[in-house]
Amino acid sequence: MVVTPAVAAAPAAASAKPSYRSCYDGKCKFTFSKAVSFRISKKRYGFSRVYVSKEHVGGIFDQDMVVVRGPGSTASLGENARGNMRINGKNALSFRVLAITGKGATIRFTG
Repeated sequence: MVVTPAVAAAPAAASAKPSYRSCYDGKCKFTFSKAVSFRISKKRYGFSRVYVSKEHVGGIFDQDMVVVRGPGSTASLGENARGNMRINGKNALSFRVLAITGKGATIRFTG
């Protein structure tokens, strides 16, 4: 009798890269542990890529914050804070930080 060891496969969710396609219209919610970037509608918002990260902001704030970047614009937000970006007179991209933890953060983009 031959016994072969069982190989545990990684769950699909753990090995698959997250998709931010649902954020293209500027409306989505996600939790992240690493910095992410995703495309949005340039026609609607005037820019096509958003960068989101969790960073420790020193100085006056001295706390972990979510940083949202677009071309020529940066917003640093604490938990439950709201912000928006408006570039070239187009629609504003609005967002709210829902939670910040030691591992990452959750943010909602509301268009």
